[in-house]
Amino acid sequence: MAKGKRNSMETRKRLAKIVLVFVGLFALCWFPNHVLYMYRSFHYQQMDLSLTHLVISLLARVLSFSSSCVNPFALYLLSDSFRRHFNSQLQCGRAPHPQRQASYLQSTSHIRLTSIKKTTPAAVVTAAVHVTNGGGQRSEEAL
Repeated sequence: MAKGKRNSMETRKRLAKIVLVFVGLFALCWFPNHVLYMYRSFHYQQMDLSLTHLVISLLARVLSFSSSCVNPFALYLLSDSFRRHFNSQLQCGRAPHPQRQASYLQSTSHIRLTSIKKTTPAAVVTAAVHVTNGGGQRSEEAL
């Protein structure tokens, strides 16, 4: 198998693993809530007012809401690139920024700010001013 295909397969496997972990975490977090809904559906004539039922219901609800909170932690544990970028953002400017690679600096995504140089000299404005000074005339030019 060619090297490009091998890297592509490894990337797909890594991505599939991340997706499966997310699906598993989602199912695990929502499972207790669904079990309680099923229990209530089959026992709708009875109302369980016990403290145990209340605590289990609250814990199931909190666990289901925590589903959206566990994804960044799972991604941190599973993805090297996410972990690297996340850690660089946590430093809050304390560490110097890493030097950019030459390929990045030559790419179109890199914006280079350059000063605008004038290639032609400033236009010369000449105005003839006739001054009468003691009977004679003289001409002046202003730039």
